[in-house]
Amino acid sequence: MLDLARRLPEWFTPGGLEHMALDFQFQHRRVAVALAGEVVGFLTFNVHEGEGQICWLGVAPEHQRQGVGRALLTEIEHELRTAGVRAVTVETLGDAVDYDPYEKTRAFYRSMGYRDAKVLQLDNPECPELLTLRKEL
Repeated sequence: MLDLARRLPEWFTPGGLEHMALDFQFQHRRVAVALAGEVVGFLTFNVHEGEGQICWLGVAPEHQRQGVGRALLTEIEHELRTAGVRAVTVETLGDAVDYDPYEKTRAFYRSMGYRDAKVLQLDNPECPELLTLRKEL
């Protein structure tokens, strides 16, 4: 998963990759694998106090817009709903930051039924505005 994330510098900064290296050890994870056996997508998540949180999601550039991310997210939502989890959140770069890759990211989550829940201004040059999106299951 980390090798794939390194191929996505538009989404994952060096700081994000450092966090991933640690986070991946402790988060639940799912991967999408192509017929050739290569990892083409990943999603990690946690559950806390009855709510799910999508932590990291990435899809190989050559497999984007082919349903890989949608399939991973749909699978996790179904699994969480079946287990009794009532909602899922995801944090991403906010709308105030004009950056095409994350405009696509926000559009993806919104198309999957996630709604804006909270916006925070941060003192972080890699993420000056943090948007939390939420979906009721």
